[in-house]
Amino acid sequence: MDFLQAALKVPGWREREEAAAVYGAGYSRPDHAIIVEVGAFLGRSSILLAGARKLRGSGKVHCIDPFDCSGDAASVPIYDQILSDMGGGDLRNHFEQNLRAAGVREWVEIHQQHAADAAAAWTLSVDLLLLDGDQSPEGARAAFDAFLPHLKSGGILIMGNSTPRNYLPTHDGNWLIASTTVVYPAFIDPRRVGTATIAVKA
Repeated sequence: MDFLQAALKVPGWREREEAAAVYGAGYSRPDHAIIVEVGAFLGRSSILLAGARKLRGSGKVHCIDPFDCSGDAASVPIYDQILSDMGGGDLRNHFEQNLRAAGVREWVEIHQQHAADAAAAWTLSVDLLLLDGDQSPEGARAAFDAFLPHLKSGGILIMGNSTPRNYLPTHDGNWLIASTTVVYPAFIDPRRVGTATIAVKA
């Protein structure tokens, strides 16, 4: 299975260079890695991360999403339109069908929750944290603050939608964090790939 190609068949925003970087980051994590993805939608990035772990032969991807097309004001109409174009139905069912079609369902644990709620009971140390959920300043900050303490020193942080551009109002939360907080010395080697910021927690 070509997991990069399988992922790109799923509606989403992470394109080739960025998708390959996420895939590579997922593969680079050690045996039995714990990966957390906040904001799964239809599973494009979930397939990249889970496919990488399947090739490694160990690990688990924890996908956190309320699966109700909620989020910042700029994103919700887009989510709703994509789901409508697919014929409607339950977003989580579509997500799981995409995982099964890619052959990675058993590598994913689903948490149908908002990030802060999932983090409240979280006990696992995280090797890779991908944040790409609610893009409002409040929503992005809540997810970042909730899960960053669980990311190991030396763990990889990926923040989607966080490179310089003109953002719609209420849609710049990840960019605000990436440009002010995901910087040296708290993070090592922050870099931009596509629309994402990738860094290593010091």
